[in-house]
Amino acid sequence: MEKFNQLRIAILFTVIGSVGLSACNDSDDSTQGNKPVNPGTELTDCMWQDSVTSKQHTGEDPLNYAFPDSNVTYWSSEFTVPEGAKVMIDGDYPYSRHFSLVSYTAKGERVNSLLDAAILPNQGSINPFVVGNNRLGKARSYSAQLQLGDLPTNPLNNTLYAPKTVDGKVAILYRVYVPNKNMDIKGNVSFPRFKVQLANGEVKKGQDVCNVLQVKKAPIDRISAIPLKNTVDAFNQNRYEGFPAQQEPKWYKAFSALDSFKCIYKFDPITKQPIDKCEGLAVTPKLGYWATPDNEYVYAAVSRRLGKVIELRGKVPTTAKTFNNDPFVQKTDIRYWSICTNEVISTATNYCLYDENIQKVDKDGFYTIVASLPEDRPANAREECGVYFLELSPRGSGYTAEDGKAFGHSDFGLFIMRNLLPDNAFAHAVQKVKVPGEEKAVMGDYLPDIRYTSKDAFETKGCS
Repeated sequence: MEKFNQLRIAILFTVIGSVGLSACNDSDDSTQGNKPVNPGTELTDCMWQDSVTSKQHTGEDPLNYAFPDSNVTYWSSEFTVPEGAKVMIDGDYPYSRHFSLVSYTAKGERVNSLLDAAILPNQGSINPFVVGNNRLGKARSYSAQLQLGDLPTNPLNNTLYAPKTVDGKVAILYRVYVPNKNMDIKGNVSFPRFKVQLANGEVKKGQDVCNVLQVKKAPIDRISAIPLKNTVDAFNQNRYEGFPAQQEPKWYKAFSALDSFKCIYKFDPITKQPIDKCEGLAVTPKLGYWATPDNEYVYAAVSRRLGKVIELRGKVPTTAKTFNNDPFVQKTDIRYWSICTNEVISTATNYCLYDENIQKVDKDGFYTIVASLPEDRPANAREECGVYFLELSPRGSGYTAEDGKAFGHSDFGLFIMRNLLPDNAFAHAVQKVKVPGEEKAVMGDYLPDIRYTSKDAFETKGCS
């Protein structure tokens, strides 16, 4: 019971995010782990709070929720805008693969992304995220504004829109993806800096801004879509060995929390009726729970009861190569790609591989990834053999209560694959999938095949 209570606030598998980001929150106290919060860097701006992270690679980390990508750093800012005030933002483009400022509703529903490549630079500066521009120039400043109100059809330049509420509350997430080599997690620039012009014309800066905006001194909330008991009950249907993982693993696109629940548990929590299949279901193409508008996601559920080793084989879209301080931005299929192992109930992330990690492919351009617990890792699951390794979570679904063991919670695994900002001409992006069931037809080789195997069987392949 103690561990059950520790996970009372964990949510159902939601919009695989940002991934994308998802989150959870309950009236109960949250103590998912005993480790203290360790942000890993000292904050220097009172507007920003360390937010979700998977950099410790364990669901025991109290900030490891909402499926965070381990190659991304997240900071949150939640505050209240006084009536009649104007909020301005001054920043510097980080030395990184991607960054964004994203606004949300109080429920964690994504509203608007101030996208790096679309932000006009200040006079004398250059935007390093525009194709063809120099990524390494020192003059890299920009200025933007926050506008409360509905997102218009034709947004103003350098304007982040946030929903106007009765109390004026705003929630923003700042993301930095893959900083350049030897640079800090912020991409070697400072945080975006806020200024506030009050209704009487007075301008506030620095610490005064945080006082005026009443900044929340805590990470983003965990937001619960469906009670934990309902999720555990759905998991525990025990329809067959390894349930709710499919006996032949299959990818589905994440549309909404409810849609993902239906697809993974084959159960409708509204009608209380089982579902035979996910293919062709009517969906709501609206990701909430702190997801970023710049990403779309597919997910696949597996169980070690069906095979202790999982083999994935597919192709990586062409992506920007930025880690080694490449000087110019190139046109590519997508901006960023990653695949991660996750816990479906706690929403923690274990490990991720991203595009620049995949250096070796076969003669046809296919990568091979093997996922397992460390003790089941094949000897040839290493880069020298052209194979990449992803560690599954030893906590399985993340539901670690004693009553979960009989239903396979400790054996469960979840893969999440991200596509960030595809080029419109790239026909095989996750973003092109419109209904469950057409994932493979749309994505082709860019949606990896998954199969169960064993340590001994995979080792017979040798080392190529």
